[in-house]
Amino acid sequence: MNAQLLLVEPRGHATGKFQRLKVASRLHAQSDVRAAMLKRSVYSLWIAPSEPAMALLLGTLPRRPRSEDRRLLSLERARGEAQNLVHAHFRFVVSAGDGVRLSPIAELIEVLGSDNRADLFIGGVVLAAQSAVLLYRGSLEPITVPFNWFASRPGSPDPDITQFAITDHGQTVRLGDYEAAADAILYEFDEDYRHRAKKRRLEKDESIGGSIRRLRLQKGLRQSDFPGVTAKEIARIEHGKVKKPHRETLQEIADRTGITLDQLHSF
Repeated sequence: MNAQLLLVEPRGHATGKFQRLKVASRLHAQSDVRAAMLKRSVYSLWIAPSEPAMALLLGTLPRRPRSEDRRLLSLERARGEAQNLVHAHFRFVVSAGDGVRLSPIAELIEVLGSDNRADLFIGGVVLAAQSAVLLYRGSLEPITVPFNWFASRPGSPDPDITQFAITDHGQTVRLGDYEAAADAILYEFDEDYRHRAKKRRLEKDESIGGSIRRLRLQKGLRQSDFPGVTAKEIARIEHGKVKKPHRETLQEIADRTGITLDQLHSF
């Protein structure tokens, strides 16, 4: 579901940075903001690219928040009590500052204007105390990825969390010389994305063996890495030679890969 894009752009303060972005409305005055706030929509994504834009927005927000799914991307951070006001009116708020690093403007615009913005990233922040990286999708929805997920593979560089960036127009998370694809992250941490990706890949094997093979590769496991199940048995299941594996075998696979038995078919 795509959002209705709204750009807060006060008269006399147009930044020009978002001129190429196709939006439903450009809000130039308080009357525009009020009208947009009163208009019912299932999902709207607001963009405030400057300090005057944030001032216009904050000066127009109604006293009583409504229940619509509004989301706000701000290149200027609301300060003090204004933060509480913004969070009261918007379901998700992403703003520059406090360690949040956003993509370059040109790439940001490309992601926001994309039909699959929810499957791309626009920025994030390293949460050292929580040993995780908080990533923001083009839909502004957050997703948390623990540091240990970015484990280096043999022959790959070690991830450097001090060098975090989003590159390749939202498709890659970079930690120094280490890179992780957005689709790999979403496939791991978003079950809805897995279902959508699986639906798009109709040419892929949709049997239980195909699901197990995709899951095994996603986790970086070998066929011999499943205690209680031989590599030969895993291979027979993946190749479709075993149509209905024993429940105990499936449970062993689920336990080893850290998922529930019910989730096994979603990969």
